[in-house]
Amino acid sequence: MITNIQREKLDEVLFQVLRTLYRFGRVKIEQFGLSYEGIYLLQYLRRNPNAGMTSIAEEMRVPISTLTRIADRLEKKGFLSRKRDPQDMRKIRLLLETAGDEIVTKIEDHTYTMLEKNLEGFVKEDFNSFLDTAVAIGELFDTTSVPVPSKKQNGSLS
Repeated sequence: MITNIQREKLDEVLFQVLRTLYRFGRVKIEQFGLSYEGIYLLQYLRRNPNAGMTSIAEEMRVPISTLTRIADRLEKKGFLSRKRDPQDMRKIRLLLETAGDEIVTKIEDHTYTMLEKNLEGFVKEDFNSFLDTAVAIGELFDTTSVPVPSKKQNGSLS
């Protein structure tokens, strides 16, 4: 366990990471004309085919009504479709369509190309450290056990 963490330094490093990821996300939003949530949903569907609305809403930590609006916009663009679950007709599954799979490929190709360009000059050990750090960040910031606050608990969503 790390015991002597300098709070100000940690806060600054985390802010810089957040800033970088925010700007990186904004580039994708502007380049591909999709919201951050829309991009995430399409990438999630590629990895979780036939996912149900309830499980997706839980994964994305949004109300079903918000997910419905995101899905509506993506469905209008032909990126996904809805299908009733044959075992339980009350449940709706979201399916990634060919156009959605193609846009996910373009988005992920963009990420790969950018990282490949930015990693020029890095030695193999630096790249491996980057991958180890990325995995560690995923573990350190895992929020699966953190309850989602309701609007009543945290006030308005800014």
